[in-house]
Amino acid sequence: MKETMFVSFSGGRTSAYMSKWLIDNKSDEYDFIFVFANTGLEVEGTLEFAHKCDKEWGMNLVWLEADVDPEVGAPIKFKQVTFESASRNGEPFYDVCKKHGVPNSDRSFCTNYTKTYVINSYKKHLGFKKKHLTAVGIRGDEADRMNFEQLESGAVIYPLIKFKYTSKADVLMFFEDNHFDLDIDERYGNCVTCFKKSDRHLMTIAKHNPGYFEFNDKIEKEFGHIKNAKGETCKENDPYLFFRGNKSTKDIIAMSSQPFVEFDPTMKEFQLSLDIDPLDEVGDCGGSCEAY
Repeated sequence: MKETMFVSFSGGRTSAYMSKWLIDNKSDEYDFIFVFANTGLEVEGTLEFAHKCDKEWGMNLVWLEADVDPEVGAPIKFKQVTFESASRNGEPFYDVCKKHGVPNSDRSFCTNYTKTYVINSYKKHLGFKKKHLTAVGIRGDEADRMNFEQLESGAVIYPLIKFKYTSKADVLMFFEDNHFDLDIDERYGNCVTCFKKSDRHLMTIAKHNPGYFEFNDKIEKEFGHIKNAKGETCKENDPYLFFRGNKSTKDIIAMSSQPFVEFDPTMKEFQLSLDIDPLDEVGDCGGSCEAY
C-alpha cells in the first residue's frame, strides 16, 4: 500500500519542478495530494501558472485559503476554492490581520496563518495528522532554509535535497525546455510586498507599481493598533508597521521616490552573499515564504 504524501505547491518554479519530478519518479511509492494555499496577494501570473501546472500534469491541485474565526483562541481553518474563485485582493490576508494585527519581521505570523495552519486544517479534515509527511520545495543549493525541527519530527521532506540534489540552474533549465513557464517579473514573486524582501527590492516595486502598496497602507491604518488576537492594543502613537527597521508603507514609497540603484533579480544571490548594503538585507528565507 502506497504512503500518502502532501505536496506544498507554492506557485513558484521550484515547487512546480518538485511536483513534476515527484509525479514522474515517485508515483509508484506515494499517493500525492497537491495543495496550494492562496494568500490573495500573489500576482495573477502566479495563479495562472499554478492552474497550468495542474491541468498539464494532472495534479488535481487543491486550492485552499484561510478561514479565520474572529473568536479568541479559535484555530485557523480552511476553505476550498478554485482557480476561478480564488481571492485576488488579499482577502485571506486581510482577515488574518483583522484578528492578529500587522505582521512584520518581529511578528512573522502570516505564513503560518495563511499557509501552514490552513494546510494542516485540510489534513485534519481528511483524517490525517498535522505532522503527516509533507513535501516542501527547497532546493539543494538553499539547504540552509530547511526547518530541521520539522525534518527531524518526520513532518516534512525535501525531495530536491533527499531524492535528487537540485539547483536553481536545474530548475531554470527544465523550464527553458518546457512548453510553458512562470510568466512574471521575478521581482513580484510570492506576496508582492512581503516584508522579507529587501528594502531595495520593495523600493523598486514601489517605484514602478506604487499601487501594490495600497493594501499594506490600508492594513497599517486599520489594524496597526492590534497587539494580539486577545483584543489587546498597543499605544496609539506606536502602531505596528510592516517593514524592516519599523518603516511604514509611506516610508517605502517616499524612499522609492529618491535616486537609488534598483533591485536586479539576476544579482540576488550576489547581494545576499555580500550583504554590503542595509538596503539589501532580507528576511530569513530571502523573500520567499514556504509553508512549513
